[in-house]
Amino acid sequence: MRAILACCISASFILLAASAADRPADSKSGGPQYILGANDQINVEVVELPEFSGRTYRIDADGSVSLPLVGRVRAAGLTLAQFQDAVEKQLHSQVKNPHVVTGLVEVRSQPVSVMGQVNTPGTEMLQGNKTLFDVLAMAGGLKPDAGDVIKITRQKEEGPLNLKNAAADETTGSVTASVSVRDVVDLRDPSANILMRPHDSISVPRAQVVYVIGNVKKAGGFALSQNKQISALEALSLAEGMAPNAAPKSARISRLVPGDSINREQIKVDLKAILAGKQKDIPMQPDDILYVPDNSARRTTGKILETGLATVSGLVIWRGF
Repeated sequence: MRAILACCISASFILLAASAADRPADSKSGGPQYILGANDQINVEVVELPEFSGRTYRIDADGSVSLPLVGRVRAAGLTLAQFQDAVEKQLHSQVKNPHVVTGLVEVRSQPVSVMGQVNTPGTEMLQGNKTLFDVLAMAGGLKPDAGDVIKITRQKEEGPLNLKNAAADETTGSVTASVSVRDVVDLRDPSANILMRPHDSISVPRAQVVYVIGNVKKAGGFALSQNKQISALEALSLAEGMAPNAAPKSARISRLVPGDSINREQIKVDLKAILAGKQKDIPMQPDDILYVPDNSARRTTGKILETGLATVSGLVIWRGF
C-alpha cells in the first residue's frame, strides 16, 4: 500500500508535467493578464515603421525598454495590452493612427528557485498563475527520498505568504512557511497549494531514511515522517519481518561515526533476544542500516554487509511511515 502511494505521488507529478507541456501557446505568453517585468524579452511590430520589424527588446532593470524613434517606454508593471497602448501614445506624434502589435518572447522576470529533493533543481520561470504543485511539476516532481514537508520563502516586496505557520525574518524581512507534501499532492488542504510569486524559494529537504537489508521480506529504505523515531524492531516490521533461514541473533546496525560521513561502526543487535523480551529494543538513527544475515552465512557477515552497503543507494525508498 505504501509503495502504491509513492507511485501515485510520482505519477501525479508526471501527469501534471505532461499536461503543462501540452497547454496552448497562451500559457507560454503568460496569458493576457501577465505582468511584464525586468529581463522579460518582448517584440514590438509597427505596421507603418519597418524600423521595428524583426527585433526583440529586453526590459531593463529600471523597468523600461528602449525603442526606435520613441526612446524609453515604461514596461514593467504593465500587461502587454497596456504596454501596447503606451507605445501607441508615444508614436502619435510621428505616425497617425499607428498599428502596434506586441508579444512576449521570453519570460525572465519571474524566477522561482526550487532546491533539494526534486528531480531537476534550479530556477523555474512563472508564466501566468502557477501554484506550488505546478512549480514542483515543472521541476520534475519529488525524488523518492524527499521529506514530507516543503518549505517556501517569500521576499517582503512580493506580498504576504498566506500560510498558518508563516514566520518573518526580522533581518531580511522575508517570510518562511512550510506545508505538508500530502496536503499539496493529494489536495487534502487546498489552502496549502498556494499561488507562487516571483523570487519565491522552494526547498524540499531529504527525508530521514533508515535501511533494512539482508534476509528480510521487503528490503529497502524507509522514509520517515518528520521528527519520527523508530526502533530496530519497528524497522524490521516495516520490512515485513524476517525471511526464512534468517539469523536474528547475528543482526547488525551499521551507523555512521559521529562527525564522519563515510566511515561506519557496527552495532550488534540480537533480534531474537529483543523479540523474546530479554533485551531492550535499540533506537535507530537516520541513515542507519539494519542488516539481517542468512543463517548459513554467519561467518561471512562482514563481507555481505560490506556488499550491502555498496548497494544501499539503489534500494527502493518506501514512503508514508
